[in-house]
Amino acid sequence: MILLRCYPKITDFIYEFFNHAPSADYRFIPIFSYGFFVACGFFAAATLAVNEMRRRESLGLLTGKDAEIIVGEAPSITEVPIYFLVSFIVFFKLTGIIAYQPELRSGVLNFKEYISSFNLGSFVGGIMGAVAVCGYYYYAKNKEKLPTPEKKKITIYPSDGIGDLVVIAAVMGVSGANFFNYLENPGDYANFWQDPLGSMFSGLSVYGGLIFAGLGFGIYAYWKKFNILHFFDSVAPGFILANGIGRIGCHVAGDGDWGLVNPYNKPSWFPQFLWSNDYAHNIIDAEPMNIIPNCAEEHCTYLSHAAYPTPLYELLMCTFIFFVLWSLRKRYTYQPGILFFIFMMLIGVQRFAIEQWRDVSGRDTYGFFGIQFRQSEIISMVMFTIGAMAVAFLWRKYKLSATK
Repeated sequence: MILLRCYPKITDFIYEFFNHAPSADYRFIPIFSYGFFVACGFFAAATLAVNEMRRRESLGLLTGKDAEIIVGEAPSITEVPIYFLVSFIVFFKLTGIIAYQPELRSGVLNFKEYISSFNLGSFVGGIMGAVAVCGYYYYAKNKEKLPTPEKKKITIYPSDGIGDLVVIAAVMGVSGANFFNYLENPGDYANFWQDPLGSMFSGLSVYGGLIFAGLGFGIYAYWKKFNILHFFDSVAPGFILANGIGRIGCHVAGDGDWGLVNPYNKPSWFPQFLWSNDYAHNIIDAEPMNIIPNCAEEHCTYLSHAAYPTPLYELLMCTFIFFVLWSLRKRYTYQPGILFFIFMMLIGVQRFAIEQWRDVSGRDTYGFFGIQFRQSEIISMVMFTIGAMAVAFLWRKYKLSATK
């Protein structure tokens, strides 16, 4: 069944979906499932954040900054060579994939070798793509050209900086996720210099990403002089949904983020894909002695004992929390901060709950009063406590303000 196996790459899924048709075999293109769904999560979070920021901007709760720009300038002759060079490189490689399909599909040519080579690609495709991009740039700029360029005063709102926020979330999120994961399991980085990308994008800590991204957002909001509480209220619903979408990537890729072994018999009415999964074709090749018969793919192992599909449980939990936050956002529009700290409480509960199902063998624990806690459990309790205290404080503050 297509829902009960892993697809380390999106192209693996496409090949399976089309019943192994040779024309659909693009498995040589490494579009990794985890990265694909993380990117989808970023897109969803950015879209929701912009939507909510603009609503608060229209109410005057998030204000912008005045700036001056020059409009009506002619196309810049210095920018054209840059556009041409970048566009040529991109189209040179993209269109070259078509020309080198036989070698890439057969494995004679490795995709990494193809990308890194200066010689392999389509020169004609690169030229045509670069000319098209530069032509469009010249046409668009020339269309807006004025006889005399003039200065224009505009207002830049928080929602206009969503690109900055995506970059901050990506850089700070990955850094924080790796930092917290290193504290809990430094062995994941033993081969860092041999495979830097593989080490950085495996075993990530969700809480580490959340905390570091939050710090980055806070610094950015302070620097831009945005209302920090309204700003965080705007991004909270999107973040929790993005987390859930990212968990689809964990599940589809089979990156080891599954649960404990499910020893119980499945009720007839319960769907198998939500009950247990042996994560066949998982990307980390767990239990390498368990080989799938007649498997000719890159990853051919499976779990000897089916486990709880906890990434799917997290997807359901995060989706539920998103709808709760999204339904409350208008109710607490004029009590900034309450929505964000409710988010902190709910994500603390969600994470603590899922930790009871997850397989975290080999992870360090910390003892308090004779009880062993995992890193995520400790952070969950701290976040819930901070969130509850902040909600109580803000609730009392806004209630007293309303009575004056």
